[in-house]
Amino acid sequence: MQEVHIWHMNMYDAIIIGAGPAGYEIASILGNANQNVCLIEKQTVGGTCLNEGCVPAKNYLETSSYIKKQEYFESCGVNFNSTSFDINSLQNKTNKLITDLRGGILAKLKKANVKIIYSNAKFLDSTSVIINDNETIQAKNIIIASGSSHRNHPLLSLHSDKIISSKEVFTLKEIPKSLLIIGGGAIGCEFASFYNALGCDVQIAEFSSSLVPIEDDDISKTLKRELEKKGIKVYLNANVTQYEVNDNDVSLTLDLGVKSINLTYEKILVSIGRIPNTKSLDLQNANIKNDNGFIEVNDNLQTLNNDNIYAIGDILKSPALAHVAYYEAKKVAAHILGNTSLSSHYIFPSVTFCTPQIASIGQGEKKLKEKNIEYKVKKLFFKANAKAKIKGDDSGFIKVIYDDISKEILGASIIGNDATELIHQFLIIINSKVTLNDLEKMIFAHPTLSESILDLLH
Repeated sequence: MQEVHIWHMNMYDAIIIGAGPAGYEIASILGNANQNVCLIEKQTVGGTCLNEGCVPAKNYLETSSYIKKQEYFESCGVNFNSTSFDINSLQNKTNKLITDLRGGILAKLKKANVKIIYSNAKFLDSTSVIINDNETIQAKNIIIASGSSHRNHPLLSLHSDKIISSKEVFTLKEIPKSLLIIGGGAIGCEFASFYNALGCDVQIAEFSSSLVPIEDDDISKTLKRELEKKGIKVYLNANVTQYEVNDNDVSLTLDLGVKSINLTYEKILVSIGRIPNTKSLDLQNANIKNDNGFIEVNDNLQTLNNDNIYAIGDILKSPALAHVAYYEAKKVAAHILGNTSLSSHYIFPSVTFCTPQIASIGQGEKKLKEKNIEYKVKKLFFKANAKAKIKGDDSGFIKVIYDDISKEILGASIIGNDATELIHQFLIIINSKVTLNDLEKMIFAHPTLSESILDLLH
């Protein structure tokens, strides 16, 4: 164990390591419950999600979505006098958005009387944390919420502004003429949509046999087809075997199984997942079990050898989503405060803000087939929906999976307009055990995207 010179000792009710969505949420809850809370953050509050992830990415995508619909609205009589795009203005607006939201988080923490310390953190033992390299603080409970970082490619190394991660995307001063995205998951497909809308020649190389592999096959296939309609080339079962960084571009070889191809791009974006930020925490000093950096916990999200140490957010093997992290924060806070604990069994929406948007909830066909559970499927294409046409994009569908006897809805998937909003109707439906028979008795407004949920029953 490392020897540390202790200048002074501070005792808290709770120490929280990391001020991303999981960390600032639980800090606020505990602080408002009159707990003496210390929140340790090595950079700035908000975590990856706010500062270099979902929030800025969605602002970029919302902007580009208007450009992509230009042709349709011109046919409706809108006269666009300028088709220029200023990336600097978008960056400035995005930075202001981040600053505004960060200010809201800080105000929330201040109201809860949370003490924020900007420092690295590592364990001295099961009740003590070292900050500022030589200062030790203690707490009755310690919550690890240190988040995650870009997963390095086994071959490709990040290189200046030519081979980048999703973090560096937000610092580019020009739209590249050509871009290869390594990884066809949610983040990769979102950035593919953004750059494609702005005229970049975008291609995706995905190692597996489908885009967004966590989604059902028909969603993945439809997304691939829609992206290709927009001019995005998709390589599946693709693996980079060699590369060379040149003065103005990057050359590489893609192994596609049956053949290898040589390609050149102005920039490469590596997006193959994320890894937990636990390596620097000295977990061994507190006897905290982990599996390749992911902390192992029980149903209460307590570490296996320490009832007073909890882990939440991206450092768990649960889905690395901000909304799941919020739930985990609430669950741990309830356990610490002795309140009714939140369930360990919950459903949550998975959402991807590419064009078209995709979203899903509950059980998909893959899992139901694995469990040998019988089910039925109903599907309605947005081509039959007036509002989808009015919005200039009638691609995609709503799909419902249900039990044929009870008519209970088991899961749902959506690809198309506002899928990331519509999916929450199914969140309520499934949690409330509303059946197809119940839905048939309801009235949905017309013309709306939501009425497709009712229309698919007929």
